[in-house]
Amino acid sequence: MSETVLFTCSVLILLCPLLGSVLVGALGRPVLRDRSHWPAILGVLVAVLASFLVFGQVTGAEEGARSDHVVLYEWIATGAAADGAGWFNFEVLIDPLTAIMLVTVTFISLLVIIYSRDYMREHDHPERGYERFFAFLALFVFSMCALVLAGNFLLLYLGWELVGLCSYLLIGFYYHKPSAAAAAKKAFLVNRIGDFGFGLGVLLIYLTFGRLDYQGVFALIEQGVNGAGQALPEWRLGTIALLLFCGAIGKSAQLPLYVWLPDAMEGPSPVSALIHAATMVTAGVYMVARCGVIFVAEPAVMTVVAVIGAVTALFAATIALTQHDMKRILAYSTISQLGYMFLGLGVYAAGSAVFHLFTHAFFKALLFLAAGSVMHAMGGIIDLRRFSGLRRVLPWTCRFCVIGALALAGFPFFSGFWSKDEIIHHAFGHNFWLGLIGLLTAVLTAFYTFRMIFRAFWGQERVPPGVHPHESGRWMLVPLGILAAGALLAGYFSVPGDRIGHFLEPAVASFAAASHGAHHAAEAAGFWASYGLLFLSGGLAIVAIIAAYVLYVLAPWVPPILADLWPAAYRTLYNKYYVDEGYDAAVVRPLRGGGRLCFGIDEYVVDGIIWLVTAVPRGLGYLGRVFQGGALQGYALTMVGGLAVVLLLVLFL
Repeated sequence: MSETVLFTCSVLILLCPLLGSVLVGALGRPVLRDRSHWPAILGVLVAVLASFLVFGQVTGAEEGARSDHVVLYEWIATGAAADGAGWFNFEVLIDPLTAIMLVTVTFISLLVIIYSRDYMREHDHPERGYERFFAFLALFVFSMCALVLAGNFLLLYLGWELVGLCSYLLIGFYYHKPSAAAAAKKAFLVNRIGDFGFGLGVLLIYLTFGRLDYQGVFALIEQGVNGAGQALPEWRLGTIALLLFCGAIGKSAQLPLYVWLPDAMEGPSPVSALIHAATMVTAGVYMVARCGVIFVAEPAVMTVVAVIGAVTALFAATIALTQHDMKRILAYSTISQLGYMFLGLGVYAAGSAVFHLFTHAFFKALLFLAAGSVMHAMGGIIDLRRFSGLRRVLPWTCRFCVIGALALAGFPFFSGFWSKDEIIHHAFGHNFWLGLIGLLTAVLTAFYTFRMIFRAFWGQERVPPGVHPHESGRWMLVPLGILAAGALLAGYFSVPGDRIGHFLEPAVASFAAASHGAHHAAEAAGFWASYGLLFLSGGLAIVAIIAAYVLYVLAPWVPPILADLWPAAYRTLYNKYYVDEGYDAAVVRPLRGGGRLCFGIDEYVVDGIIWLVTAVPRGLGYLGRVFQGGALQGYALTMVGGLAVVLLLVLFL
């Protein structure tokens, strides 16, 4: 690989979106106005071209030379840097994992930004905050690219926090709405919990190894020594891995820190697509894959990753069964699919997890943008109880949404079918119960996805009073068409032959080395292990789609009867297992009570003590003010009195 090309491309990938954000922020309102989207589009377009060039450099290199560290800037020259640690350098790591992530992030982001040009307009006039929106989008892309390109944990942490900040700004874009402001605050605070653990993990890495660059830290871990050359304590790597995973739980919305993601739907639909498809929520998956050397060193930690991923996948899928808001259904679907990715990582199938991340980016962005097209046509209404039969008035949106739904449901030969099946296959090879949870989640996913599709687009045409639905324009439909092609064909970048898995081998070799025995046992099981699950998962997806069609098109009176038969179960799922209410009672209210107590102590006790301490000088000042009224007679009387006191003291002392 040419280091000059990698250096130039890395700089372009980082600076062009950032420059676009700065230009929109500086010139958007006074100069660009309704053309404020252009700097963001062009900046991200350059990043896309540079990302594909990096991808070409990596794929064109020999198999043993597909990884390179490139120092962009020597941040702070220290003794540690001179000795080779170099964690103060602004450096990037280019390898197959970086290449795939860059292409995914920048390409999906570009389509979302192009789509946003029409979405953020009303009657061809930009919404309020149009310039601010595109400035934040471009900054978000820069932040995610910085996270992916980072060659050390310090830059990873900076990108990690910048992504969280951008998500706060975009989720709360409609800050005048109390619900949007509350959702942004909730996302920020919940992520702070996970990020606190992540920060401690990075600090512990530095205290253990004396450096933060990936290359040096991973080399020391493989040798089993710390920065001083001493043997690593048994607990150290497990603690570091769990602390880092805390950050992944928060950023990628896993149990128990998933609660911010459904509320993030208060942001504009392009924000939902950007956050849920290719940027923020995938950061945790990328981080665990990148830090595989740390995680696989402790099998117990890998079990934790797999169990949390599997339980989250099933948990979120059950909630999605009863929701009515299209975007919230897709939000719980995102949580579930992220659980799949962590399940793949936990069973040492990092290549399959990244493959699912790649395919998921296409079909989930497609579904969110299609839901945004529905919302745009329906005047902001997205509740499935208020409309139906939209396939007649939104034909292209319907077609694209169905393609995305088929990919999400794991319908045979669509992209999600290939990547999801790989994870289920490896899960069964690792642990039967984990595989069973993955398979059950796949069935539920197909059912609730087409429950949404059939309720929105099939049945009698019905729209709310005063709403005149219309198909979206080309600025919105063209990105949807490209994403639909990806949802259909993206899986074939890897199959047949697991090409993405083989391509990623240099970056995730630690997972493959640690899982050799388990995968060998799965392969030894013969035809059923190789192809049986493929047929089974595809067949179950088809059955679930047919069941959804029967219940919501042919016999729509059945679901209300089922809800009445099991009211407690329905209420529990509809109210999302009362997790938010539990957090409110166990965490939010006690903290607010503690805050009010602290405020009362500060207001009455501390301020009261200060008032008492200052009462004496205030009283003396008041007395002194009596004799300083500005009247000359008073000053003369004071002088005479003072002279009298002095004379008396002289005469009698």
